[in-house]
Amino acid sequence: MKLKRIAIIQSGHLPRGKIEPHQDGSHFLLQARNVDGRHLFYKKDDLVKFYPALSKKDWILTKGDIVVMARGAKNYAALIAHIPKPALAAACFFIVRVSDEKLLPEYLCWYMNQAPAVHYFQRLSGRGVHMPVVRRSVLENIDIPLPNRKIQEKIVALEALRREEVDLINSLAEKRKQLITASCLKLISGC
Repeated sequence: MKLKRIAIIQSGHLPRGKIEPHQDGSHFLLQARNVDGRHLFYKKDDLVKFYPALSKKDWILTKGDIVVMARGAKNYAALIAHIPKPALAAACFFIVRVSDEKLLPEYLCWYMNQAPAVHYFQRLSGRGVHMPVVRRSVLENIDIPLPNRKIQEKIVALEALRREEVDLINSLAEKRKQLITASCLKLISGC
């Protein structure tokens, strides 16, 4: 099913000038530097506060929204789970808000990071001056497989387990490194 039939898509906040961070700003801003495109999470403690000149097109991010990186060599999607309010996404993102109750945002985010979607974006992304750009029409027309809700929930649960496994493996590798380093340093301390 085409994404535009099951979700609403909006561009991120386009400032009228330079964004001036302000400690007492009225809004937070989620920027590309706040999102880890490799691990698909965002750092909410690092968001800039500022006073935006809002337009009717600006969306305040809410739980379940998906931000899609529209510019650059890697077009990833990240799910908004917990974010300080009110927060806006920068113009480098599209915001995807699920409008069909049959679709889980977590499933949609997962699918948009899988090989079929990645290849679709790579194949159809327009070329900007310095980097590839995904046009809104390309995003709107991506085909999203829509299995029943039970299957979506299973996929989401499996993905959560996979990520947990990766975290555990990385933690184990770090502890192994520390142990080996400590053992080697102990060996040479008597020399």
